[in-house]
Amino acid sequence: MMAVTGGMPKELLPLGSRCVLARIIEEAREAGFDGAVVVNARSKPEVDEAVLKWSTTMFADFPVRIEYQDEARGLAHAVAAARVDDDAVIMVGDVVYGGGSPIERMANLIHRGIDGCVAVEAVQEAQMHLYGIVDVDEASGSISRILEKPSPDQTASRWAVASRWAFSKQSMAYIGDYCSDPVRLANPKEIFLTEIINAAIALGMDYKAVALQPGQERIDCGGVAEYEAAKRMRWN
Repeated sequence: MMAVTGGMPKELLPLGSRCVLARIIEEAREAGFDGAVVVNARSKPEVDEAVLKWSTTMFADFPVRIEYQDEARGLAHAVAAARVDDDAVIMVGDVVYGGGSPIERMANLIHRGIDGCVAVEAVQEAQMHLYGIVDVDEASGSISRILEKPSPDQTASRWAVASRWAFSKQSMAYIGDYCSDPVRLANPKEIFLTEIINAAIALGMDYKAVALQPGQERIDCGGVAEYEAAKRMRWN
């Protein structure tokens, strides 16, 4: 992404009149959430400066705080670094949504007592190696497992993780405990949400898949081609 960003954090790349990260925070505000936590790296002070500026301008009515992930240990480790002791929706910092977001439906399921939710979208067989693929009971919506970038012969499912997750307070605590385990911390590998969700399901926690509705579109801004395509879309 350096050719596109010139060294600027890709979360601050513009999409119309606002940058990627501002649109993600706006997604949370429009869904009626109490506030947002931006999990940042200390090597990105520009993100801190932007969030501080927004706190007195576009998000003066919506509390946004910053926490830091001091080691690049994966998405689950970043979720634990947010230090949220409550229900939460996880929104990755380089994916926005067009045509509406699934997060309000996901939050409502958590409110009703579900342990966790994963947004999913249907993908072609040739794309399966790019995503986590969710095995789901089509009748109940319950998730039995998530396979990380499987081949088509490993599962009949074509439901891919669509970059939004929702967790109950209990699940957030489980993620924190999982990531703070001394044995795992001693291992330098990344800690993925997929492995924690699978472990939680094995313990009997209830996780549901939430399929994108017609018109809802996941827009990836994390790569050069994806961001160039996103820039060409109509943004208000």
